[in-house]
Amino acid sequence: MRSHGRIFLALCLAGFIGGILYANTGARDHILAAGIFSDYFLEQYTQAEIQTQDYFWYILWVRAGMLAVISLLGQMKGVRRWIVAAVLVWTGFLGGLFFTASVIKLGPAGILFCLAAVLPQALFYIPGYGIVLWFFYSYPRSSWNYSKTVGTILTIGVGIISESYLNPIFLKIFLKTI
Repeated sequence: MRSHGRIFLALCLAGFIGGILYANTGARDHILAAGIFSDYFLEQYTQAEIQTQDYFWYILWVRAGMLAVISLLGQMKGVRRWIVAAVLVWTGFLGGLFFTASVIKLGPAGILFCLAAVLPQALFYIPGYGIVLWFFYSYPRSSWNYSKTVGTILTIGVGIISESYLNPIFLKIFLKTI
């Protein structure tokens, strides 16, 4: 079982490094031209009134949809481990791309921006999606049960709530300090 954790970490790190390399080579011009990290956009975000209930439903739709797609794809025999690997590499790639883009545009404050952007919801999404990915990776040696269902729903549910209601507050506080 420990080797699964190392494999998961290696896949995420491979994607993360790929995202960093892509951001520094192929996408650098796009990152520099993108307005998402511009002073104007970040200032507008700090002053925007976020409709938390609408944002909640949007986040619920996106995160539940992602969980549903992973769960459906994981039902395909013979490709479960490939699906898990693809999810982990892609997640790492997007993380590396986002991290590098924020550092390119914001300098050292970009590292803190990345932390503010993913906290606290990542603390819940990682174990929530991890339960599902771990199950598909270790299938058929493991079986799905009630505790996995409850754990997945609770952790992803709390992640959705924290992303919808707490994360905008954290980002606004962070952006007002830089």
